[in-house]
Amino acid sequence: MSSDPVEDLDRALDVFCGTNRIGRLAFDPANDQFSFAYDPEWLKHPDRFQLTPHIPFEGETSHVVIRRYIDNLLPEGRALDVVSSFTNIQKTHLFGLIRVLGRETAGALSFLPAGQLPQAQQPERRKVELAELQQRIDERNSVPFTVWDGRVRMSVAGYQDKLLVLREGDDLFLADGSLSSTHILKPEPLNENLPCMVANEHFCMTLVNRLSQRRLKENWAAEVEILRVPAPVLCVARFDRVRVDERVRRRHTIDGCQALNLPVSAKYERSLGNAADVRHIRDGASFQALATLRPNLSNAAVGIRQMAMWAVTTLLLGNSDAHGKNISFFGYGDVFTVAPFYDLVSVAVYDGKRIDHELAMAFGDEFTLPAIKSFALADFCERLGFPRRTFARELKQLCEWAKEEAQLQAADPVYVSEECAFVKQLADYIVSRADFLLGQAAEIPKFKADLF
Repeated sequence: MSSDPVEDLDRALDVFCGTNRIGRLAFDPANDQFSFAYDPEWLKHPDRFQLTPHIPFEGETSHVVIRRYIDNLLPEGRALDVVSSFTNIQKTHLFGLIRVLGRETAGALSFLPAGQLPQAQQPERRKVELAELQQRIDERNSVPFTVWDGRVRMSVAGYQDKLLVLREGDDLFLADGSLSSTHILKPEPLNENLPCMVANEHFCMTLVNRLSQRRLKENWAAEVEILRVPAPVLCVARFDRVRVDERVRRRHTIDGCQALNLPVSAKYERSLGNAADVRHIRDGASFQALATLRPNLSNAAVGIRQMAMWAVTTLLLGNSDAHGKNISFFGYGDVFTVAPFYDLVSVAVYDGKRIDHELAMAFGDEFTLPAIKSFALADFCERLGFPRRTFARELKQLCEWAKEEAQLQAADPVYVSEECAFVKQLADYIVSRADFLLGQAAEIPKFKADLF
């Protein structure tokens, strides 16, 4: 079991999954250290799970590991600035932030002040009318989108404006108490260099599901829909939420950085950036690092294959921002499975002078899409531990299908106005990427393993 927490209950949070107490998170301000201990009853629970492979049921856990786990639960960038400003809690005070935001995090966990019980939390919901949603989108420059009814509501990681809602039919609610959200709302970003981002993500997520339906009759990516309020808003179904008998059950989920025991700052493979003097430092999240999770996967062959397919989406879509926090895993006991894909967008269709196109993770040693040819793809397979012949076959099939499905998706009447021209351009780009990759696929199995 992890190290014993300090006794100061004002600096302790009980961690729950539903009404089951998993353990206690404690913070020692004198030493600026976290500790965590699993509850003895949780260790005997038939549905128990460990938080990450690095916070096991038995044995000591470093305070650094716990700090990284908590940090990865929190929002980033402007969203974190908003939380700090509205709560008067410094951005570096992780315990204070998780205390405020932890009632509903990504995944299954709830963080409550020590001694409080989730059963005591009254279910509360407040309807959000579309007119109010539109007003809040229009006011984002003066009132942050994550602040509603005078409090910060966002509790999932990421930079982009998001709102967690409980959706019932066409009705949207802010959920509190014992209730859980079921969807994430993402309006167009304020960055004028990223036009039609809602259509972009909808197109990419839907296209990937069209491909996976042809391949496996199942969805690889989370389900998405465009709401018109009238401004476009992407409505993403949370894959870490499941409806059971009219109730919403939470599923334990961790992102790639939590799975690899990496800080948020290491979500990119080049954690220090790409300046000439540091570009050789590649200690962040990478495909080779993800391959080290093989012993923690419930079915290693299936899990590695899913990671390989996630990589293919990067290649096809031009999703250069596919970093370590954009892949997640479900936890069961002491093993994990790859969760549905999310945040799939084409970054490459935007102006490369204004939006960085360098890949978050390299294929072999290459960080730019034009440079990723057969040798780099073969190298990638070796680092991930995925058979090159199988990868070449899968890549060829998916590229052939993508050429058909991209054009069909571009014709979807869900897109309106300037979105129509945008998705047509996006479809043409994906077809060109598919043609390029088809030209590389046959050579991937031919290299000798000792070349890598």
